[in-house]
Amino acid sequence: MSDSQRLPRKLGLIVNPFAGLGGRVGLKGSDGIVIQRKALELGAVPQSPRRAAEALQRVRSSISNQAIITYPGEMGEDVARGCGLRPMVIGAIKEGETTSKDTRNAATDMCRMGVDLLLFAGGDGTARDIVDTVGATMFVLGIPSGVKIHSAGFAVSPACAGEVAARYLQGRVTGFREAEVMDVDEDLLREGILSTRLYGYLKTPFEERFIQGAKTRSIGNREATENIARTIIDHMRQTCLYIIGPGTTTTAITSRLGLPKTLVGVDVVSRGKCIGADVNEARLLNISTEKIVLQRSLSLR
Repeated sequence: MSDSQRLPRKLGLIVNPFAGLGGRVGLKGSDGIVIQRKALELGAVPQSPRRAAEALQRVRSSISNQAIITYPGEMGEDVARGCGLRPMVIGAIKEGETTSKDTRNAATDMCRMGVDLLLFAGGDGTARDIVDTVGATMFVLGIPSGVKIHSAGFAVSPACAGEVAARYLQGRVTGFREAEVMDVDEDLLREGILSTRLYGYLKTPFEERFIQGAKTRSIGNREATENIARTIIDHMRQTCLYIIGPGTTTTAITSRLGLPKTLVGVDVVSRGKCIGADVNEARLLNISTEKIVLQRSLSLR
């Protein structure tokens, strides 16, 4: 059968509209309606629609004459239509109040319809919903949009997700791997305890440079970590702000400075003192702005 006679491959799209909501406001995740509401109250803006659109822009030329199947409104239809596509819309949702059950329903429906590749925008929680529903029975690829991305079933960026999807639909990607779906306990994470668990495997089209691997806890080399911390501290300037990200390696820096460290948060250090602990995006921008204003005022004296 020639390429022109082959049936078009069907692309499924699921967007978790709440994915990534808690990141910029320092909530360490967005699982659960309570956290989602709190994030919105703090001014959080959904990230997944924009990232899903970035992926679709890369793949749209490959699906112009093929079927794209999605759920209503904020779970995919809005993004697809915004990209100039005409999706087949299935299922039903309650706009503004979608839950993990909607994600599971969407994955189940698309599996039954024989979708060739399911593209989803979300984080580890969304991946868990999908693996719990369809397992490794269909090809699935994640558009990274969540606060937590420990699983291996995601592309390294939205654009890369679109690129892999396009190549797969064109028949240019034939390899696959069983990608680990990992997730952390958000409640423990907010207490500074990192606890990860394997939930299953997704069948993912694979091109090494575009797909990320699963994150693992670093055992590390204590001496090497201490050397890194010592070198960084030796080069710190009194006039600079230092934004210290999460992790055990960065904790070595604050430890040598005699400062506390938020294991899974972002801290700000200046002149050997912590001037912001576990800051969110708004606080970080305020601290940076205050620093710039101060420096300008000093330079004018």
